[in-house]
Amino acid sequence: MSGSKTTSHDLCVALKLAHPADEFVTVFEVRDATGSVHGSRADAVVMSMHASRGFELTGFEFKCARGDWLAELKNPHKADRIARYCDRWCVLAASGVVKDGELPVGWGLWELGAGGAIRRRVVPATRDPEPLTRAFLASFMRARARFDSDELAALASHHRREFERQQRVRDEAAEGDPVLRRERETLRRGLRKLEEIRQATGIDLADHTPSKRWIERMRLAESPRLEHALKLLRDVFADDELRGRVAIALGQEDRAAGDAGGA
Repeated sequence: MSGSKTTSHDLCVALKLAHPADEFVTVFEVRDATGSVHGSRADAVVMSMHASRGFELTGFEFKCARGDWLAELKNPHKADRIARYCDRWCVLAASGVVKDGELPVGWGLWELGAGGAIRRRVVPATRDPEPLTRAFLASFMRARARFDSDELAALASHHRREFERQQRVRDEAAEGDPVLRRERETLRRGLRKLEEIRQATGIDLADHTPSKRWIERMRLAESPRLEHALKLLRDVFADDELRGRVAIALGQEDRAAGDAGGA
């Protein structure tokens, strides 16, 4: 992230990565109660899922700009509407936003450094939280449900982009592979021949599977055996009329062979 301004999205991603899903529940934009238009809001609340950590709740305020932090310092007690339910309260800020000695008593400070790494500069004090109200619990669960749907949409978008990227890689690799190029050219030639057959005969072999008998007849028509058989019939067994018909057939074959050779 060096050379670019830290955004709230950067802080969200870093916080989520710092709290694995099998150990923590991380929820963003949690209000103190549902339906509270003017109520306080924590940018994030993280809950530990292990008894060894006491199922702790840690609230976070995100600060990306110095001016935003200075405005927060004018009324830090507004955070208490949610901080009172948390075991710890922290500021997660871009590097340099919070100066030494500016933190309210008991608050912790995490900073997002270069490369997205979080540096825990000030450890927050352990608070004596109030029991969770149903209003706050409802708000927490609503925020969690909203995050789940957003996360699923982001995951689907990620998989779509990854599929498109892999498809581009495959296409580019195929363009550079001589074997695949030859196979594609063979396929194109075959399709052109099928189209020529369709135009010449009206038979669409793309939609028609020739019978074995039909194939054998085609092979016979293309083989020297047919010419030999016709000449034998003409010279040995035929009368004048049959000889004439054989001569016509042989002449048509000769012309067809000549046309094919000229093409």
